[in-house]
Amino acid sequence: MRIKYLTLSALFAALIFISITFFHIPNGFGGVIHFGDGIIFMAAVILPFPYAIPAAAIGAGMFNLVRVPIWLPFTIVIKPLLTLCFTSKNDKILGETRNVMGPFVGLVLNTGLYFFANWFLFDQYTAIAAAPGLLIQGGGSIVIFFVLAFALDKVGFKARLKKEGIL
Repeated sequence: MRIKYLTLSALFAALIFISITFFHIPNGFGGVIHFGDGIIFMAAVILPFPYAIPAAAIGAGMFNLVRVPIWLPFTIVIKPLLTLCFTSKNDKILGETRNVMGPFVGLVLNTGLYFFANWFLFDQYTAIAAAPGLLIQGGGSIVIFFVLAFALDKVGFKARLKKEGIL
């Protein structure tokens, strides 16, 4: 079973990397506005704990490694923390209150931690100026997550994965 989860974790890392690398807008502060957090959220609700943690760190971290290395140390800590806002214990993605509230908690967590990362790397003015972009990124990721979650719940995605022995 562990090999299956590691394989799915690697698949999610690749999806996170691709979603950030090919679908982003530069924000002018050395970072980008992307919707990869929505895929991180999906990994957290599909994969059992702790398999979404390395998916988030590797997927988002690889983007930083190849495009904006200054953010790598922060990303490999912050993005895995977002996965802790969710649970994969239900057959439905939105079957737990935690998974409905998780994206909003993740938005606050992500924005707050990157705010301090901006302050650490640059100054408080840059941190304040970068906050709206972080909120836009988080809001877009919330939309992506809920669209995917509703669609996948509608077709019984997690139940099918369990029935097929994938989860």
